[in-house]
Amino acid sequence: MISFQPPAFQQHRLLRGGHLQTLATVTPTGPIGLPTHKHTITLPDGDAVVLHETCPDHWPDDGLSLLLVHGLSGCHAAPYMIRLAKRFHNQGVRVFRIDMRGCGDAFGLAKQLTHAGRSDDLIAALDSIFELAPHGRLGVIAVSLGGNQILRAIGRIGAGLDSHPRWYDKLERIAAICPPIDLARCSDNMQRRILRPYNYYFIRQLMSRIPPGVRERADFAARDAATRPRTLRELDDQFTAPLSGFSDALEYYQQSSAAHHVESVLVPSLVLVAEDDPVVPVDCFDESKHRWSPAIKRIVSKHGGHVGFIDRNRNCWMDNVLADWFAGDGC
Repeated sequence: MISFQPPAFQQHRLLRGGHLQTLATVTPTGPIGLPTHKHTITLPDGDAVVLHETCPDHWPDDGLSLLLVHGLSGCHAAPYMIRLAKRFHNQGVRVFRIDMRGCGDAFGLAKQLTHAGRSDDLIAALDSIFELAPHGRLGVIAVSLGGNQILRAIGRIGAGLDSHPRWYDKLERIAAICPPIDLARCSDNMQRRILRPYNYYFIRQLMSRIPPGVRERADFAARDAATRPRTLRELDDQFTAPLSGFSDALEYYQQSSAAHHVESVLVPSLVLVAEDDPVVPVDCFDESKHRWSPAIKRIVSKHGGHVGFIDRNRNCWMDNVLADWFAGDGC
């Protein structure tokens, strides 16, 4: 049993409630301002992801390498990616920020869409990091959709559904922030009329960032000629699922949800969520809904929104929690 327990989150007095906490996360942070080296990782199907490495001076061969994974419509330059990379770099950690297929600097390198079930893409990224530092230790921080991907990946390995990568024993800790582990439940939640603005935002972002390699596909053009989707479920039914080999959105949700694999996660893992998250319902994390591995520590904050957690001093509480988690407190 993991005893890790951070201090309670105290939300900013002007950012009360899940919606304001969520909206506060989109404030730009500017460039990272650190020397960065890019690695393009070609995937088995010919697409690619891109890793943005920031390595401290005199980083030891057995030091910690940390993979940061963004969420839906994000990239390596998302505010939380920049903020966390700076913090851990200053603590002597070698940091790799990923651009998933079709995102950020991988935009022109994809003929397939990224989605919640692309766990193998993270495995490929960790394979490459291990090649760069075979004697080092590994960690992963994954936000929102990326959190589902990493929990699904490690759970499948733990269950014996996928083979153990060479780096598996080097993976010390994982953290998943507000992961949509039950995609069908999250999709049902997003159907609510009060959340239509979130649907509109995500659909606009995703449709404006369709990679050119995907746009060139005949199956995309045929679907793009139809009526524009109004909800994320309609988007998944019209584009995500059929373009990714699923029969429909429900099959995509069933095959890609990490909830089916959290019982088999054997690596110490932190799942950090908020009761007032408007995007991912907190009941996804109930003990009664899924069987949870004892290697997973769930922290459910009363407030924080979706990847918000802006505290009374306008700092991000989750950054401190993650720093403590990777410092090894509580295991």
